[in-house]
Amino acid sequence: MSVASWPPPRYSPPLSEDFPSDGDRILQLVDLCWTDDHGKKLVLDNWQRQLIRHVLEVYPEGHKRAGQLRYRECFVSVARQNGKSVIGSILAMYGLLRESGALVVGLASTADQANIVYKRVLEVIQKDPRLEKRFKKATMHRGIVGTNGSTYLTKASKSDAVQGLATSLGIIDELHITSPALWSDLLNGIAAKPRGLVFGITTAGDEDSELLIRLYKTAEDAPERFGYFIWEAPESHIPEDDEELGRFIKLASPSIAEGRREVENEIAEVRSQPETDAIHFKLNRFVASLNPYMRSDKWNAAARGEDYVWPEHGPLVYSIEQTTDDTYATISATRKTADGRLHTELAATFVNPNPELLLRACEILRENGAQMFAMDRLKLGPLANELKRRGYPVWFASGADIINASSLLFLKVMNGELEHSNDVLLNTQMARTVRKQKSGGDAYRIDKSASSIEIDAVMATAIGVYVAEQQQERPLGIL
Repeated sequence: MSVASWPPPRYSPPLSEDFPSDGDRILQLVDLCWTDDHGKKLVLDNWQRQLIRHVLEVYPEGHKRAGQLRYRECFVSVARQNGKSVIGSILAMYGLLRESGALVVGLASTADQANIVYKRVLEVIQKDPRLEKRFKKATMHRGIVGTNGSTYLTKASKSDAVQGLATSLGIIDELHITSPALWSDLLNGIAAKPRGLVFGITTAGDEDSELLIRLYKTAEDAPERFGYFIWEAPESHIPEDDEELGRFIKLASPSIAEGRREVENEIAEVRSQPETDAIHFKLNRFVASLNPYMRSDKWNAAARGEDYVWPEHGPLVYSIEQTTDDTYATISATRKTADGRLHTELAATFVNPNPELLLRACEILRENGAQMFAMDRLKLGPLANELKRRGYPVWFASGADIINASSLLFLKVMNGELEHSNDVLLNTQMARTVRKQKSGGDAYRIDKSASSIEIDAVMATAIGVYVAEQQQERPLGIL
């Protein structure tokens, strides 16, 4: 199962085997000054050193562009958790020190994300007196400015973020959610800079990743001044054989190929993930933005047997969901037992329910031991407010709760920590439910609008499982 970390499965080869590179100088600085997150001397992986040298390849002596960077635009695609921010911070430092008056711009989906690289650069400067002398300003809020007049800015990836900026080096994280216009604006910004570079680093995307799809297509044509370095599994599926899966993972994750991370742990994680997530984030392959939510084999295995007895003890949550057009509503019951397992079943379903009917149902359930009522505040706000006014314990489920509920229900089913009632309505809806990835991260949510049928029973179950997981057993009536 041995897989080399370098070269990646797809990459732009250098102009010659002994190519010159500005990477040699910045790597010397890294070896002298850089520390890791624990304050220890940073030891780069071989693939990281090779990547920096290749990205910063320069034309050799005798060439009409001698000393200039070979690449004007360059991107790296690699699986999650491979130290992308370290690469970005080293390149940012290179841009600051390379020439006087340079403007280095770091971009990501949010300013906080862009600041991850910025903070790494700042910490290196502040911890090393030799570097600190090279900067007249280096703070979190007032910016980084070199004694040579170079400046480092961070921005969120918005359409007008870099228009009109004469950029020397643009560094973009998360190319899969970056607009093509932003990349073009950065290219325009380096037009007057003979040594300018636009660099992006990312994981694979989906059918909506217009810029990244375009960059992958450009890589197929392999123009001389366009660099690409793509670590990916050879196919977009999860092999059943662990050894083959390990090989796939290593091809997408050079840090695992070099042994910095244990491949056995990654294999176990893949086996517990939604298949789409594993293909996307572990194998670094493009996926669809909408995918089936639940694995049918795991959901069927979580159905309780004929001799099952509903537990009498443990926090009891009733969760309510109503369809967008108010045609249907479902109340789900979820109980968490002392062993940490979750038990769920449909308590009631309604056709054309009115607020009074749902309120009366809640009154009955309260009389029968409900510890918490949970519902989406946007849809059932008036009902939730009325229950709250009466002193009932109510959980107002937010958008973030729905995201967390989506992943928690899946995880509980995958781990065999949930039992459901095998209700025909819930089974039918679960089989047709889809999930949508949230932009720029691992999170996803059940997507009501894209599912092919109404999924009020699924939503009520997910919310109930999430809220029940948060509950501690307590006497009825204590809020």
